[in-house]
Amino acid sequence: MSTLKKEITLDETKNMAREVVCNRCDNTTNHLVCSSAKYSWDHDGDIQGIDIYEIIRCSGCDSISFRHASSNSEDFYMDDEGRYIHEETEEIYPGRLMGRAMLENKYFLPAKVRSIYDETHAAMCSKLPILAGVGIRALVEAVCTAESTKGRTLEKRIDDLVKREVLTKRNAVVLHKTRLLGNRSAHEIEGASDSELDVAFDIVENLLETVYIIPKKAESIK
Repeated sequence: MSTLKKEITLDETKNMAREVVCNRCDNTTNHLVCSSAKYSWDHDGDIQGIDIYEIIRCSGCDSISFRHASSNSEDFYMDDEGRYIHEETEEIYPGRLMGRAMLENKYFLPAKVRSIYDETHAAMCSKLPILAGVGIRALVEAVCTAESTKGRTLEKRIDDLVKREVLTKRNAVVLHKTRLLGNRSAHEIEGASDSELDVAFDIVENLLETVYIIPKKAESIK
């Protein structure tokens, strides 16, 4: 009968510094460990591992994140000097990507549009290409619905944004490309590349700024 031995140590890494991408600073910054729990385990003396759970705080903006680092005796490689190095995997919550901070004034977005934007941004940061592609298409549809556009297809509804002078023809041509990318994700279950998703999400964020954020900010100009 197999046995699992485990031991939990609290705050062993407290006050240590971690270099982590901050989702507010949008850069790699030092994060201070506020609290931690180290979970060490041993399975029948054959496999050993360590999981470290930490609450961390950015030294720049004070935002709070959660860090999980794990390693085990089976995942290792040998360096140039013949030493065994155990690899450590790291996950940070909420997920984040360098250069992919949320829109600063996203609170100007309609509630349903903002909800889809939040979920799509999370899919981008979690590197879930199919869900991100579907989310990008859903964002375009949500804007069309919020603006009461006419047309049986999303293509026609985007064109209606041009007729209403919400979008320029050039921007509509670009937006159609994101529609096709979303179709590929939704109907062909095919994830786009990171570079395609980055460009598509930039385009959709530009749409959100054009339709909602810039007009709201312009209201404050006298």
